[in-house]
Order: sequence, then C-alpha cells, then structure tokens
Amino acid sequence: MYVLVAGNPQVGNLYDHPYFGQLFLAGILWLTGYPDSIHASAEGDVLMSVEALWLVPKVFIGILGVIDTFLIYKISERRYSAKVGFIASILFAIMSITSLRTIFLESLQLPLLLSSIFFVLNAMDAKTGYSEKKNLSKILISGIFMGLAIFTKIPAFMMVPLVVFLILTSNNKKLKTLSFWIIPVILIPSIWPMYAISHGQFDQWLNGIYWQTHRQSVEPLEEDRQKTLVNSITTNFLKMPLLFGLGFSGLVFAALKKDFFLLLWGIPFLGFLYIIGFASDFHIIPLLPLLCISSARFIVGLTDMITYRKIGEVLPFFIISAITIFGLVNVMTQITAHNNDIKFLASAFVARYLNDNKDGNITMIASNVYSWIPKYVFQLREDYRIPEIDPIETSPKINRSLFVVDSTFKDVMSANDETGKRLRNVYKAHTNNQTTTVEVGPYKIILPETRSSYNVLTQDNGTNLLSREYNWKLKGSGRLPHADGILKILVKTNGTDKVSRNAILRTQLNNLTETPLLLSLVYTSKSPEGNDKFSVEIKDTDSQKRYFKSSLKDTSGIETSQLFILPAEIAGKPTEFRFGVTTNTPGEHTLILKTVRIIYKL
Repeated sequence: MYVLVAGNPQVGNLYDHPYFGQLFLAGILWLTGYPDSIHASAEGDVLMSVEALWLVPKVFIGILGVIDTFLIYKISERRYSAKVGFIASILFAIMSITSLRTIFLESLQLPLLLSSIFFVLNAMDAKTGYSEKKNLSKILISGIFMGLAIFTKIPAFMMVPLVVFLILTSNNKKLKTLSFWIIPVILIPSIWPMYAISHGQFDQWLNGIYWQTHRQSVEPLEEDRQKTLVNSITTNFLKMPLLFGLGFSGLVFAALKKDFFLLLWGIPFLGFLYIIGFASDFHIIPLLPLLCISSARFIVGLTDMITYRKIGEVLPFFIISAITIFGLVNVMTQITAHNNDIKFLASAFVARYLNDNKDGNITMIASNVYSWIPKYVFQLREDYRIPEIDPIETSPKINRSLFVVDSTFKDVMSANDETGKRLRNVYKAHTNNQTTTVEVGPYKIILPETRSSYNVLTQDNGTNLLSREYNWKLKGSGRLPHADGILKILVKTNGTDKVSRNAILRTQLNNLTETPLLLSLVYTSKSPEGNDKFSVEIKDTDSQKRYFKSSLKDTSGIETSQLFILPAEIAGKPTEFRFGVTTNTPGEHTLILKTVRIIYKL
C-alpha cells in the first residue's frame, strides 16, 4: 500500500528488504483497482470493510499457493517420480496452510524459487529434438526467477548452490550454461544497493543489512523467547509435527542415499539462518517444499524396500491417506486456534476510533498490521501521525498516543537495543496516567483517554444489559441480587472444594443498524485470599460456540472498568453472556457488575 500511495518502495532511510516483493504485490493490487474497488469505510460496519480489505491480498496468496503446489509436483516428478510428486504436492497443499495464510515476503518469494528450480530441471531433462538455444532460454528464465527471488528477500541466495549443482552435473557445456544463469542472478538484486548508491545512502544500506542480521529481540538469557533457528523450528514443529518429523527424517534418508538435490536445498539455508542468529517462524517458509519432497521421497523409498510387490505399490497411498486425515485435523485445529479474527477486530476498532477522533492529534504506535488500513486506505494520516515501530519514529515527544500491544509490540519493546529503549520510554510516558484499555483476545489497545472522559464516552450510548428488561439467572447455589441496575454474584463457602457460580443472560442483539463494537464493563470484585478466578464469556446459545472468554481482575473491592471488542457475528443471533466466580477457598467471594453495556459507536 505504501508503494501505491508513495509510488516508491523505499521507506525513508531504512533499508530493511529489497523491493520486488512490494512492487509485485502493489502491481497486483493496482490491476484490481484496490483499495477503491472494495468501497471500504471507516464508519458503520468497519469490521466488514477490514475483512474485505484483507481478502484481496489473501486470495492472491492463495493463488500463489496453488502455483506452488503445481511446481512442487512437477519438480518432484522430474527429479524422482510421479508418485513422489503426488505425495509431496498433497503434503504441501494440506500441511503448509497454517504457514502461508499470512502475507509474508517469503510467501511471494516461494513461487520464484520453485520456478527457478523447475526451469533448470526442465532444461537439463530436455528430450531429443530440443535445441541448445531453447535450453539456454530456459536457463536464462531460471536465472531471472532466482534473481527476482533474491531481490524479494536476501536469504534466497542460499539456494544458489543447489541450482549451480544441477547445472554442473547435468550439462556438457557447463561454463556457458552457468554464465547464462548467473548474470541475472547477480544483476537483478544489484538494483537494491545501486539505488542506495545513486541516492548517496550506501552507508544506510549497510546499516540496514547489519540491523537485519543483528536484531535478536530479547536478552541472551531468555533463550525460550529468542528468535533463533532452533526456536523457530520448534514452533513450526508444534504447528506441523507430521511434516517436520517426516521432512527431517527424509533429509537423513537423503544423506544416506547421497541425494545432494535435497541436501543442497536445505543445509546451506539452515546454516545461514543459524549463523546470523535471527530466525522468525516465517523464515522457514522456503523450506516447506523441501520438507514435503523429502517426506515423499522418504515414504516412497521405504515402501520400495518391501519385497512383496503389491504391498509396496499400495502402501504409499495408505500412508498418504492417513497423513491427509491427520493433516486436515491438524490444520483445522490451527485455523480455529490461530485465526485472524482478533487482528481484524483490533484493526476495525483502531480505524473506527481514529476516524471518530480526527481532531484529537493522536499518534498511533503499533505494527503495520494495524496501521496500514487507517493510514493508506482511509487516508487519516493527514490528521495524525501513525509511526511504525522503528528507532526513528518512537520519540517520547508525542502528545497523545494509541498503542496496540500485541506480541510484535512486546518483542520490540523488550529488545535491548535503541528501538526497544525508545519504545519503552514512550510507553511509560503515556501509560502512567489513567488510560483506557480495550482488550481483544491476548492483545490490548491503550487509548489516550482518562477515566473521566471514558465515562462520558461510553455510558450514554449502546444497550444496557443490566436494565430490568433483561433476566439474569444464576447457575449453581448462591445469591444473585439484581436491582437498581447492579448485578451481584455472591458466593459463601466454608470448605476448600472447587466451587463455581455463573450469572447467565440469554438474549438476542437485534440492533440491525450497526454492528456491536464493544462490551463495556464497570465492576468490583473481591477475593478473601486473592486467588479467586473471575471471568466473562460470550457464547452462541444454540451451538454453544464460544466467541471469547477472558479473565476479570481481582480489584480488592475497588471499582474498575474493562472494554472488550465484540465479534460482528453476534448481531441478530441468540447470545449467552456469562459472568463467573470460581474459588476453592473459604469466605465470601463477590463480583459486583455496575455496567454491562453493548457499545455500537464511540
């Protein structure tokens, strides 16, 4: 989006990545008339607009995934067999969904890498009747794709040894063929440093390269939180245990078989990530096709060892069927557990809040996941600044700030570098006062509102769920006074057995003019020993689908407030609101709800 708006892929003086990925995606968006073709709005149902804005690039990434699957099949077929290609493509189509659902540069880079390998294999495996000129043209195309892959993200250059190996071991005119391939591989990525040199910014370019390879997020002693190769592989293994287990077993099998095609694909790349010391989860994406192919090669190789012919022919398909079932279950679990709904909700709330407060001179400090829509689509940047998290923009001089505190924000703020120090200073300077916090899943949106302005903002609009027309019921023994707009959950116990009490309201939000935006709570809670669990939960009454569940604070009897972003799908559906107290200690335990209000607009 920055490229579409600014007409230039270079952002300031920060040289973090080459340009082709941004240019390629910007070109696709421009051809589709994006974002004007979406007719998005920062008013009304902003959540629907946010989902539509994300849909277009995600569909494009999905199309690239189909191309990747086809290329994996063709590469495996040419190098090994159709059976290996079939199994590898099935594995990739199922197992890699969780990693390729998000738009990363690696996702754009992957079809370029696979195309480069495919065209080399195609040229080297040319049948009789193919001219040398045609073969060299394929080699040249392969070199162009590899150059573009490196021009998308630099670590792709570690795939060069693989293609060089294929050329040197499969052609009589090795030097001529290699020279045709290597020229675009060198020239195309050179555009990036040449641009910096032409603008007198070569020092900044070198600083950008250094920063990319020296940006460990946390202290060395916090090994479990470091962005290291081992931790990244572990995280991906937990997401795709079968693929990573079979894939690395396949690499061991390849080493025993002296299969340099697979070894040269994986070892240099893994070695590079290990040496630079910084590897996030998405850095592993270029290895996913390798793991699929090595898994398929491993399965077929083992079944080929079976002497009984019929079993050996059928067994791979039984194995792939079992893997498919396991993979689908695993993928559905991952999609359910790690969907993007939370980010969409947070983005919608941020866009709507900033649009409603155009004159508030607000600075948003967040990752670009949340800032690109209000900044480039709704063009609200003229009314306030939205700096992304980098060492230049995070200055303590900002007056009013809105923070989106997600995992990326926490990683950057915890870093022991200049960026982390500046961000910590800004965060501390703007959160010492009574600010308003909106909670959406594991993330927090901190608004530049004091408690008094928050009360004015939220108490006079929306639907009051504590009014007399709503009938709250208690699940479990105890007391549930509901009078004067106040709901009390009181639990008295003399024992240490676990006891739970829940106040339940089953209703239907029939305000059809606007989508519910927030659940606003004002409450007090008290636990005799400070270890009770207070919670809020929202479900679909019919299906019992949980929209969200969150803990409430033990306030020690002091009134406090919390905001939660609501999913758009609860509009017009039978919905169950549940507030709970869980304890295993004797004494009197209380949760007093003074405000339970659905907010439709800020």
